[in-house]
Amino acid sequence: MTETLERTRPAEASSTPRRRIKVSQIGSRGIPGHRGGVERVVEAVAPRLVAAGHDVTVYCAPWSDYKEPTYKGVNLKYVFGIQSKYLDTIGRSFVATLKEMVGDSDIVHYHGSGSAPLALLARMAGKKVIVTIHGLDWQRRKWSVFGRWFLQLGERAALHLPHRTIVVGPDLKTALDNQYGVNVDYIPNGVDDRTVRPPDAIGRYGLGRRDYILYLARLVPEKQAHTLIAAWRGMAERRGMKLVIAGPAWHSEAYAASLRDMAKDDESVIFTGEVDEASLEELYSNCYAYVLPSEVEGMSLSLLDGMAYGACIITSDIPANAFVVGDAGVTFRVRDASDLLAALETVMNEPERAEALRRAAKRRMTEEFHWDAVVRQWDRLYQDVLKS
Repeated sequence: MTETLERTRPAEASSTPRRRIKVSQIGSRGIPGHRGGVERVVEAVAPRLVAAGHDVTVYCAPWSDYKEPTYKGVNLKYVFGIQSKYLDTIGRSFVATLKEMVGDSDIVHYHGSGSAPLALLARMAGKKVIVTIHGLDWQRRKWSVFGRWFLQLGERAALHLPHRTIVVGPDLKTALDNQYGVNVDYIPNGVDDRTVRPPDAIGRYGLGRRDYILYLARLVPEKQAHTLIAAWRGMAERRGMKLVIAGPAWHSEAYAASLRDMAKDDESVIFTGEVDEASLEELYSNCYAYVLPSEVEGMSLSLLDGMAYGACIITSDIPANAFVVGDAGVTFRVRDASDLLAALETVMNEPERAEALRRAAKRRMTEEFHWDAVVRQWDRLYQDVLKS
């Protein structure tokens, strides 16, 4: 078994012809239409891999709204699952892995450390295996003690069982390389080109052009929306602006209720819940500033999207966020409402600086984080794995 689990490293460049690859993606809820980070990555990358000449299969939850057998050339397989906070992903990934053990895929690509222990089964079946770690999931507050233990176990599995391990942020690479003595591959998340939309659909919330501050992410404790609300309530001069809290409360209804309770006597705070695609595009396009106060991230797709739409960015100074923003936004000390208050006042009092940051954010996304470039890196890694 020691020989079986030996990890492969990047192959040297050679003249070996690029080959068509059959690859299966396991660990997401499926595509299209889900708003989760892993799902959005798979939805962006899988069709581009097909366009590059590969045969791609994505395993999907049976309760997905989309029930077609293909999406933009990607094969979709719907497998049994249990709609449970703890058993959803691992259950579906287990069934998908059993199918892959007798299937003809060249590569099985798992997403998330929670599914990573199943890499052992795929390798025993002779598959080349890749795992992407999208973040240190065990640090998220929603998990019980057992849940954190299982995800930490999965993290170790993700680093030692597959042929290659991908992480989405350089801070993740540094942390995991140093802790486990490994050498993982860094491939970032990305964005598509975005078109700025006029404020039509969001008019139903009383919102217009540049008259609100935006939070758009899941309503879970580690995203720190409560810190943003606390900062907002401390502002003496809001210049007629509103604070929009947009996003779903997946398995965190009590936390979402606590946010509403914090703001119950403040009419300037608007909760939209989860919004449709048109409203989401308009919210990004027309906000005065987009705020992401999170304490844990891998590489936030919401942050990337905000920058791609040319939003003025204010974000916590955790390494994952600070790296994405670079010098194209304002950072504040994580969990520090008073420092966030100062950042808000800075950009609201200096509209010229806010506009300069918008231009810088859009330029940074266009030049450094486009999905087309990301997919080329996935493709090269797949080719390397099959040559090893």
